[in-house]
Amino acid sequence: MEEELEKELEQLKENHHVKKVGNLYLMNYQQEILQKYHVPFKTCQTMKELLFYLSDIVDEEEFDELELVANELQEFSYYHETRK
Repeated sequence: MEEELEKELEQLKENHHVKKVGNLYLMNYQQEILQKYHVPFKTCQTMKELLFYLSDIVDEEEFDELELVANELQEFSYYHETRK
């Protein structure tokens, strides 16, 4: 049981590890979800460009995972790129 918990904790740490992809900082699980829905995040130059692309997709379809990632990225963008 304890070994299973340790494996699960390691997987959570790995999924939340942030990597720089081009000019974007994305967590592993965010990258996986974007790849799952064929979002070309590697070609986006800015977070705003990626968010614009995601808003088009989320408006057209009902993808809960993708909407969650879009919301997280919007929040990240607000707190790290907006002057206060």
